[in-house]
Amino acid sequence: MERRLRLILALPLAVLMAQLAPAVALGDDGPRKPSATPVPIVLTFTPEQYAQAQAIAQATSLVVRLDAERKLATEELAFLGREQGRLRSDRDRIIAKIAALQVEVDQRQHEFERIVQRQYRESQRTPLEVLLSTGSILSALVASSSLGSIADAQHLALDALQRSQAALDAERATLATRESDLTALADSLVAKQGLLTKLSAQADRIAAGGSSAEVAVLRDLVETELASSATIDQLIASAAASAGAPEFQRTLGWVRPVQGTVSQGFGPSAVALEPPRTFHGVTFPHFHDGIDIAAPLGSPVFAAADGRVAFVGHLPDGAMVVLLAHDGGIFTLYAHLDDTQAPPSVRLGADVRAGGHLGTVGLTGITTGAHLHFVIRRGNEPIDPTVLLPPS
Repeated sequence: MERRLRLILALPLAVLMAQLAPAVALGDDGPRKPSATPVPIVLTFTPEQYAQAQAIAQATSLVVRLDAERKLATEELAFLGREQGRLRSDRDRIIAKIAALQVEVDQRQHEFERIVQRQYRESQRTPLEVLLSTGSILSALVASSSLGSIADAQHLALDALQRSQAALDAERATLATRESDLTALADSLVAKQGLLTKLSAQADRIAAGGSSAEVAVLRDLVETELASSATIDQLIASAAASAGAPEFQRTLGWVRPVQGTVSQGFGPSAVALEPPRTFHGVTFPHFHDGIDIAAPLGSPVFAAADGRVAFVGHLPDGAMVVLLAHDGGIFTLYAHLDDTQAPPSVRLGADVRAGGHLGTVGLTGITTGAHLHFVIRRGNEPIDPTVLLPPS
């Protein structure tokens, strides 16, 4: 099984690592091999061009985030539909049970009234009349004494049925309330999907060539919408947990990979050690396709989202890295990890949860100080991590 998993992961990993290596192995002193596809050389960039590139990068990252949120909303709606169907089935079953109990209650009530009437008639008779009607003193005594106990038993049975019926009525009311709540949640999700679709269209437009001001407005809108819908997501997650449903796989369940300050951001860079890169059709002489988070040596490094370990090892420049594969074709890379005192604690093929321990901050590879180099990619497209990660 392990060998088969390695073979499955090896194909995309070889291509991906070839793409990621230049971003981590900064300042490679060796001669670079010529690319099969000629890369145009861009000599100068204006501040406006850099700002435009940053806007495109952030808008592209917002597209990924919105797509994942729309996928989550679709999964939540599907769960709510299944849960509503189950509740309707339970409600119909309870209604049928209440109807059957009502028939039995009516029968018990009729029998009870008949016995009470009989008992009343018996109480009006003299002992001689009872003896004459039964033909035996013993039979008369048994018949007379049993009437009261039979009536009492019927009364107790009737009370038990009525209590059962009341309990079922209460259960039916509870189911009706839950069904109403789920319908309201579904309506809210439909509205959320509509707004996310509009925001995605705006992000696509800005990614094709928008301004940083437009990105800032869009980012605020996205954050506001996600904050307002967080309660809905929590309610649905609680409903799924109580129903025994599997936990939703949230591509956006991101956590910060290490506690620290971003010392170098994502995108076009003035740092000469950064390699060139073509991003959205524009070639930049220096481009940083991740973020650097400064942190003390030995600081714990965590998985930023649920995923599977796709690679653990050294890059050609000596940097110890862990590569995780996530839903939606997303990969995360954690570089410059320690490989001596506290090497990575995960192995190839292992499933990890968001916040799971991966390793510690080290100084492996070419680095000017202790930090984590963190990269998010979807295929060959880098994504600005600050758009997806929660604030520090």
